[in-house]
Amino acid sequence: MSEIVFACKKCGTCCRNLLEYFNGVKAGLLLTVKEIDLFPSEMISPKMAIGTAGPEKIISYQLSVDTCPHINEKSDCRIYGKRPLMCKAFPYVLDGMSRKCPEIGNQMIVSVDLWAMDAEIEASKKINRHVLNRTDKLYRKGKKQKIWEFDLGEKKWVLRKSLS
Repeated sequence: MSEIVFACKKCGTCCRNLLEYFNGVKAGLLLTVKEIDLFPSEMISPKMAIGTAGPEKIISYQLSVDTCPHINEKSDCRIYGKRPLMCKAFPYVLDGMSRKCPEIGNQMIVSVDLWAMDAEIEASKKINRHVLNRTDKLYRKGKKQKIWEFDLGEKKWVLRKSLS
């Protein structure tokens, strides 16, 4: 098996074409509550919420534009040091590596040396902990909670899962 060590080429591809469809829902870059102040409020929409009859408590947000406003014409990030966790995790995603990244997608990769991606994996773990902690706190209140996701294409909430 061939292994690679990921090295970001800073091409900015991951900062563009952010809006994608997942399971029939149009979604943007996931943001935690602490990260929404990094962007103009008109570019922020809710992403996930918990509630019984409908979305009652928002647990995450999303960037609702296709190109990050912090990327400049040279593909430099203006907020690189404090960029969102999803940006820090990229190209590592929940089920492997994102083919959206040219550094990953242009290579015939059999396996990736994940040890070389400690920072990306740690950022991904922080995202998961954030969502799980917020979900768990609400679930412990004893209500039959449901997870809702906001569809940017339809501009409406969609039921994703029941936690009961």
